[in-house]
Amino acid sequence: MGRPVLFFCFRHYQDGMKKDPIDVIAYEPRWVEEGLSHAEAVAAALGPLALRVDHVGSTAVPGLAAKDVIDIQALVMRLEDEGIAAAMAGAGYRFRDANTYDPPHPESPAALGEDDWRKLYFREAKGARRVHIHIRRNGAAAARNALLLRDFLRDDAPSRRDYSEFKMALAAKTRKDRDAYQTIKRPFISIALRSAESWAELSRWVPGAPDAYWRSAE
Repeated sequence: MGRPVLFFCFRHYQDGMKKDPIDVIAYEPRWVEEGLSHAEAVAAALGPLALRVDHVGSTAVPGLAAKDVIDIQALVMRLEDEGIAAAMAGAGYRFRDANTYDPPHPESPAALGEDDWRKLYFREAKGARRVHIHIRRNGAAAARNALLLRDFLRDDAPSRRDYSEFKMALAAKTRKDRDAYQTIKRPFISIALRSAESWAELSRWVPGAPDAYWRSAE
């Protein structure tokens, strides 16, 4: 991606202070097992509703600095299926209706419309370690982007290093302003996705096997 973009966004979005501490830490190897464990738990909760479940986000990229939060993506045929909420609630997961839309990334060639960015968002069971669960429609642009960016950063060491440095510096600058952290990070993600799309074309990338999926009892 190139170092000139690292602090591009620091010159923008200086206003607005919402107190909510940001803590980005160096990569923790334990995230691999934690991500797999939570992916399997979500797959078990959703059963046949889930087409695939994956550990995504920064904690899914070895060597990448991140907040100590596991992100899980589950893909379903229809977000409107009422069985999703019931299945997740039955497993103790808590629905959050304040985060049901991903900011569009125009760089994605799969960005077809509003439905590409919708999701259902759940949090961990009460008292459990923090987990963000993003349930998206299979084939949606946001679903593809989550897997693409993860796989690109796993493969591209310079981009992984740049993103780590950017996030550590950004977290230090916006320590108590979560809204500013997310807003400033967004253009950087768009830049990263451009690089990821080029990488995907050259490498003929397709999503690999899921981290977890439902297995019926035999």
